[in-house]
Amino acid sequence: MSLLQRAVAGATGGIAGVGALVIGLACSGITAVLVTAMGAALLPRLLAPLLQAGMEPPALSAAFVSSYPWVWAGPVLVVLVAVFGGGLRYWLAGVVGMVSMLLWGSFAVLAMYLSLFVQAAAV
Repeated sequence: MSLLQRAVAGATGGIAGVGALVIGLACSGITAVLVTAMGAALLPRLLAPLLQAGMEPPALSAAFVSSYPWVWAGPVLVVLVAVFGGGLRYWLAGVVGMVSMLLWGSFAVLAMYLSLFVQAAAV
């Protein structure tokens, strides 16, 4: 059995494939919890002084406030890829989970910092 055949066999199941699936679920699940906490509790507190002063929040921050519940599509998508993904489904599910973490985490951090930068510029 060649190295490529062993890699594909491990990717379709086995301990390495299941490990990739677990990493994908952990990345997307933890990200969903943290982004929800940021969107529901932290960002409204950051935007409150702007809104009280009659200023518009940054567009990216407003977009984040209205779209953060969609972060929960990440873990669901990981499970769907793991079930229906084909030959490399566990590895693809891991990649989907990590991409979800990177995209939503970046979106959340940018939305938070932009609101802080606008407040600092107003002072």
